[in-house]
Amino acid sequence: MDKQYVIGLPAETRIINNLARNTVNDDEVAGVIKHGGVPVLIPTRNPEIMEHYVDLIDGLLLPGGPDVAPKFYGEEPVQNLGDTDAFLDASEIALVKLAVAKRKPIFGICRGIQVLNVALGGTLYQDLYSQRNHPTLQHYQKAPMPQGTHTISITPDSYLAKIIGQGDSTWVNSRHHEAVKAVSAQLNISALAKDGVIEGVESQDDDLIIGVQWHPEAMFRTDEKQDALFADFMARVEKFANKKVAHDSVPTENE
Repeated sequence: MDKQYVIGLPAETRIINNLARNTVNDDEVAGVIKHGGVPVLIPTRNPEIMEHYVDLIDGLLLPGGPDVAPKFYGEEPVQNLGDTDAFLDASEIALVKLAVAKRKPIFGICRGIQVLNVALGGTLYQDLYSQRNHPTLQHYQKAPMPQGTHTISITPDSYLAKIIGQGDSTWVNSRHHEAVKAVSAQLNISALAKDGVIEGVESQDDDLIIGVQWHPEAMFRTDEKQDALFADFMARVEKFANKKVAHDSVPTENE
């Protein structure tokens, strides 16, 4: 990669020592830097200015975080809904819509796949264990996060299969109780857990969007498949950036 591309990471607001601080996770930052990206933190208290950030970045990485407020997909909260932050939700939803419109590649991780789906018109299970009428695996693992605890089945001929391979033997980690329910009409399912929970989504017609329900940032240092997701993200960023440069360099009829 000859050029270093700027990757936006929305920041979660956390109270630390009685002060509100904008934070991002070190592991996502490390994964981006390893593959030539320049991470930039995006504060998320002002959804109305997200367009300015999208203009500054070449790609968008949506990290894990709190639950997505159900009001953003037309539902009331159930008893087992976790912590939510409407400013964070509104900011990330705006970022997704703007990034798609401006053809900036997106990589969604855990909460990120959920935000992707909601931003593009889909819905979520607010709580897998109380809302699903099927036996459900342990999706909030008790093992250390660098360890995969359940397998996924990857959709044959999906873009995800091109990145990490087909089959049903890929081990992933898991720390969530929300999950994709009705999939956005703009997305295809690319992976499922053995209990049918959606573990991956992607763009229907191109490779602009990839979302996974697990946490590759906790595994990429020791797992080649998880590292490949970060490498592919940066390759997609470079490809789409070059397409934009080529498009912008084409002279108009008046030039």
